Amino acid sequence: MNEKLLIVEDEFIVANDLTNMMENAGYIVCATADSVESAKQAIDKYQPAWVLIDIFLQDDSMGTELAPYLQEKGIGFVYISANTNQSVLEIAKATHPYGFLVKPFREKDLLIMLEIARSKHESSLQFAAQKEMLLQQQLTALTNERIALENKLNKVPSTFQPLIPFDYFAYHFSASNGNIIESGAFCRIGFDEYQIMPSLSESQLNQAFIFNEQINQMRKSIDSTVLTGHDFISLQRQGTFATGILRPYQLNSTLQIISKKTEGTLQLAFFNKDQEGFDQSHKTLLCRTEKSLFNLFASLAVADANELKTFRKAIRTQPVKSSPKFDGIFGTSAALLHVLDNVEMVADTPVTVLILGESGTGKEKIAHNIHLLSSRKDEAFITVNCAAMPVDLIESELFGHEKGAFTGAIEKRIGKFEAANGGTIFFDEIGELPLESQVKLLRVLQEKKFEPVGSSKTIKVDVRIVAATNRNLEKEVGEGRFRLDLFYRLNVYPINLPPLRERKEDIPTLARHFLIKSAAELGRHQVPELSASALKQLTDYQWPGNIRELGHLMQRMLIKNRTDVLEQIEMPQASYAQPGSKAGMKDDRKTMDQIEAEHILAVLRSCNGKLTGAGGAAEILDLPPSTLTSRMKKLGIKKELFHDRY
Repeated sequence: MNEKLLIVEDEFIVANDLTNMMENAGYIVCATADSVESAKQAIDKYQPAWVLIDIFLQDDSMGTELAPYLQEKGIGFVYISANTNQSVLEIAKATHPYGFLVKPFREKDLLIMLEIARSKHESSLQFAAQKEMLLQQQLTALTNERIALENKLNKVPSTFQPLIPFDYFAYHFSASNGNIIESGAFCRIGFDEYQIMPSLSESQLNQAFIFNEQINQMRKSIDSTVLTGHDFISLQRQGTFATGILRPYQLNSTLQIISKKTEGTLQLAFFNKDQEGFDQSHKTLLCRTEKSLFNLFASLAVADANELKTFRKAIRTQPVKSSPKFDGIFGTSAALLHVLDNVEMVADTPVTVLILGESGTGKEKIAHNIHLLSSRKDEAFITVNCAAMPVDLIESELFGHEKGAFTGAIEKRIGKFEAANGGTIFFDEIGELPLESQVKLLRVLQEKKFEPVGSSKTIKVDVRIVAATNRNLEKEVGEGRFRLDLFYRLNVYPINLPPLRERKEDIPTLARHFLIKSAAELGRHQVPELSASALKQLTDYQWPGNIRELGHLMQRMLIKNRTDVLEQIEMPQASYAQPGSKAGMKDDRKTMDQIEAEHILAVLRSCNGKLTGAGGAAEILDLPPSTLTSRMKKLGIKKELFHDRY
């Protein structure tokens, strides 16, 4: 192996044990360090390929402080810590490590995690190189394109968006001779749709840019910064930054770069509504493409004066809409658009994707769109519902079987993997897969080959893996219900889907879509409108069943009403603390079983106790009827509990 490895651990005995462990496995332990500063010195001196980092170190420093330093140098790192405090785990997770192990751990677990981390790191470096090449090409092409200023400006935001996702983006170029000053901004209003605002005032420039007061004192030609979460809010409270016209956009993080050359000075400021909208990889990407960035905006600044004047007389608020790129996905909320950015970015790669989100948030839709946007779009898309497969038939379902392989195998049958060869296989509810089946799945993911049940013939397959779950897999791993090695195999490119309560601005669009869809299914020629009070009801509700629940509710309302306008909505009568509500925030003493039981009861009552079929509780909860019945039995939910109101 002969990879150099640095151990950052402040306990001598633990550091010594790790050293022996790693050296026995073939790693070269180049040094150990007990603080952030000593670790940086060792990194500069030895240039290790990997760093194992304890979170709490000497001098009250935290190992997480090393993350940006390592990311900038392209060095992989893994956390090892005895602390399982949730806030600490969240801080560590935000730095995007390649793995996290809780002490004490087995040597085998560490070696497996490092093996998988190596694969993830290689994919990450490959991604970064692809992004840099793509951005360089797009910037150069746009700079050299001989088109009108207005058309060129139209293309600027879409050049950056897939690579540096933003909700608001401002630029400012000033020539050294003072004769040319060019500025403007782009505000995202949809997928590939932007409000373009040319010519920012001095106060608007002060609100957008961090480096304004430092330009004259700059000693280096380039500087950049990322501000997220608390740091962003702190700077915002100190003065004019991100205030004024920017405040209504509810921005929570920024990525900024300044480039100073003989010809002039360029400032770019990207903003995101997500508190963790940017990271070190975005900063590195801008710095590595700085020359091309400068050339593009310098070319905009020297546009013909008459053309510029004509353009600025008409500030456009919305360019022509592009053709729909995603199938069956509706909405323009920032939370959804950033999900779609991720889908577009990862779709046409071989990388494994893990889709995370509550039941009913549209995980299968996202998985199908990843397939449709990939080079495999003309091949099969095979869905495997892990929760619905009988345990004793899982191997047969996945790998197929020969005739007579077991009782009931009356004919030969190909499995899901063979059916998906050349295409995409989607494992829905992967968290429900039994441990014994996880071992067999892991082997296929590693080797890309398998043997059907009852056969000695080995079949090789080329499939793209996409998985989804509504469970917290990290917690499942910690409690022994999900294999650590399988988790790291799947968690290469995670995509988190927001619940409907976090994208309420999309509810009117989604409700209208479901009314139109249901009307077509029911043979109705007229689709009712939603009154203002009806829309308020929909947006005030917390939607525990998310988009699926909204769709079923709209269908029920259409069946029960034949009016031109829906004035009132018969909302589900939830008797529990809904997710995100104040009651839910206050009651933090309930067990997970209590919360699950209350949620199932509320859904059962909302559909009048109907368990199966269209609009039934199993469908709303996105569970197989057998699984729902089993959970109800386990939680002690009896019929009288959800029929007592009807």
